[in-house]
Amino acid sequence: MGVIKGIEHVGITVPSIEAAERFFQRAFDAKTLYALIEKHGKAQEGDEMCDKNGLEPGTRIVAIRMMRIADGANVELFEVEGGHGSTADAPSHMGMHHFALYVDDLDAAAARFRDAGGTMRDGPIELGGKEKGAGNRCWFGVTPWGMQVEFVHLPSPIVLDDPANSGPRWIPG
Repeated sequence: MGVIKGIEHVGITVPSIEAAERFFQRAFDAKTLYALIEKHGKAQEGDEMCDKNGLEPGTRIVAIRMMRIADGANVELFEVEGGHGSTADAPSHMGMHHFALYVDDLDAAAARFRDAGGTMRDGPIELGGKEKGAGNRCWFGVTPWGMQVEFVHLPSPIVLDDPANSGPRWIPG
């Protein structure tokens, strides 16, 4: 088996590709790398793709954008027409629980997120347990379509269960 090198991209189903793309650009300075499927072009049909990627029959992916946020994983945005949610692991299921972005300044990240149309939950939150340390905090925001984004700041070391076998937690440089 090949060596896993890290997360290449995270896929997120959104209600409007244009609105989500603008939000990611404004909130995270994300860059659109390419459109894999354009609206009003050839869609991916669930009836054809179900066995390949889990897209539910009766649904269709009408737009895909691959975006890049700083020097972390890519984000692939999907707009799907048809039902949402009967199969939790299908591209036709709306969203994902959350993804986290490492930031140097939680307040600045929250301000930019709000300016782009997101809302912030109560916070920042002082981290506890194995993530406890001076200045280690996070703060959750909610995108305009209801998906959570966590902003993380970890200036102090965290405790790993088995550092000899796991290596360090990856934090963007």
